[in-house]
Amino acid sequence: MSYSDKISTGEELIQIKQNTSSSQKSSPSHKHTKFRHKEPLRCAFINCPDPVYAVTQDYGMKFMPVWIYTLAAHIPTDGRFQFKMVDLQIESFRKVSDSDVFLFSGKNQDLDNILRVHSLVKKKFPRAISLIGGPITWSADQADSLSKLEEFDHVCIGDGEEMIVEILESLRTGEHLPHIVRAKKRFELSKAIPMHRDLLDSTVQRYYGGIVEVSRGCPFLCEFCDIRTIADNNRSHLISPDLIVEEIDYLAKKGIHQVTLACDNFIGDQQWAMEVSDKIIDWQKRTGLHMTFYTWLTIDVYKHTHLLEKMRKAGFDLLFIGIESFDTNSLLETAKVQNTAFELIDAIKTIQSYGFIVVAGMIFGFDADSEDFGKIAMKGMGDSGIISGDPNWLTALPGTPLHRRMKLAGRLRESFATHGGIKYSTNIRYILPKDVLIKGFRDFMQNYLDGEYQYKRLRTYYQTVDQGNYIPIKGSGFGSLLNFLRLSLSDRRALSQISLRIRRFVSNPKNISYFFKGFKLAFSHRHLEGWFGYFQFWMFAWTNAMFKYQNLGDESFDLESVSDDFDLEKILPKGYAETADEAIPKEKTLAQLQLTTEQLKKVIERKKKTADIFFVRR
Repeated sequence: MSYSDKISTGEELIQIKQNTSSSQKSSPSHKHTKFRHKEPLRCAFINCPDPVYAVTQDYGMKFMPVWIYTLAAHIPTDGRFQFKMVDLQIESFRKVSDSDVFLFSGKNQDLDNILRVHSLVKKKFPRAISLIGGPITWSADQADSLSKLEEFDHVCIGDGEEMIVEILESLRTGEHLPHIVRAKKRFELSKAIPMHRDLLDSTVQRYYGGIVEVSRGCPFLCEFCDIRTIADNNRSHLISPDLIVEEIDYLAKKGIHQVTLACDNFIGDQQWAMEVSDKIIDWQKRTGLHMTFYTWLTIDVYKHTHLLEKMRKAGFDLLFIGIESFDTNSLLETAKVQNTAFELIDAIKTIQSYGFIVVAGMIFGFDADSEDFGKIAMKGMGDSGIISGDPNWLTALPGTPLHRRMKLAGRLRESFATHGGIKYSTNIRYILPKDVLIKGFRDFMQNYLDGEYQYKRLRTYYQTVDQGNYIPIKGSGFGSLLNFLRLSLSDRRALSQISLRIRRFVSNPKNISYFFKGFKLAFSHRHLEGWFGYFQFWMFAWTNAMFKYQNLGDESFDLESVSDDFDLEKILPKGYAETADEAIPKEKTLAQLQLTTEQLKKVIERKKKTADIFFVRR
């Protein structure tokens, strides 16, 4: 029996008020104060993302916690509730004041910091109630690891928009609320409402641009991705294009020029993506206002040139795309099929030819990876002209099929992933030896940071844009130097990061030489409306990589490989294909398992042929 089964009988939220039998009562360790009806329930949203991840992966910028603005909008304003937010990205813990209820949310990489902050809150305010929800609870539930969250009084699993009111009302009136609270169904995003205006008005200027959530879900089934762990998330759940434009309009009138359109895959529904782009274009014409947009999508967008044209005209600038690897074997291993049906480099160039900057997600550590994984990545990124994209190690996120595979194979370790180049700690025992992995990564970074390599990538990018598809945008570009400096100058930690970037950059005279060469190249393309923005973002990405990866030593890596006597047959452990239990269509699950299984069999055969190189067989 799972931990969640022991704590509660899995009551649906809609049934909370009816089910109060002794078998469904909260654990004694999760008692709470019964609040008086006449007093408003004081609620505090606490945002506490992992600080290492926030500093390095988010380039030192502070992004608005959209989950707070969204949930706050659903809390009634009839006097029953009061709420405030504390964002520990920006504010000191001293800003956390006495409240009746503290609400947390986050992603998997935030877990350690959330637990740390929660412990401080409970110590300071022992009578307060604590709730946690968001993606982190979905994953923990799927992985049967909810015990990691047992110190929270209530763990909320599901979309929060409809849950939050019933949960808070139950707490306000002292009615029974189980430790584990599950939503009965997904929130219908067609019912979404605007973010909380008062919160936006008072806080939005603290952040780098704005964020508007536009959709949830992705139709693909990559083995390592925790998006699939969420129930009914293997399809696109869409917010109305009219509401999206309403949010954009509000932010624009607040002086915001860059907006992240948050989603799992912007083109999960291509017709909707087209409609959103059309609505934004109409808004531009109607108001004379312009935005620059950043979003996430899959690389198969390259096939839809009409959509690329519309998105560019609407102001899309940066596109995060999970490239992961330029080795087809590694992609197939984890069912990243959308990246294997065509030539990756050609697809990337097609996308960038319109003026987009592809921010590439890269992964090292696939079972199929050869000892040349770093060289393969370097060549692919260089040939495609990607000017922004850093690698991370493959990580088995809770609830994913990859996590299940690694657990069955005995390849999980306690350490959890910390991203960002300050300390790499992962929860997988890799097939390639540790020394090969570290050497491959360090060699990659040494060459990646080299001025000549950086310049060649920039040159390839400009050559790609020169091919004739270029569409200018009227926005300021997402990599706004002025906005970056505005926020950095008011943040001691950000200033320290900038100082370190500059020191590392100028320490090598060769870098300065390529800075001027890069500017000369950019200036020669001043016929492109965004010529300086591309140069600026290139420098930004280069110095950010320098901040994260320069001077990496062996001690920077907390990695493990399988033992010398590891049975290579366990790359595909027994029971992997039979133990799947996900809240997604079975035919899709089976299709992914079949593809992964077939590829892993090939990996085993290839690794056996080279086992004498990497393993001392017993």
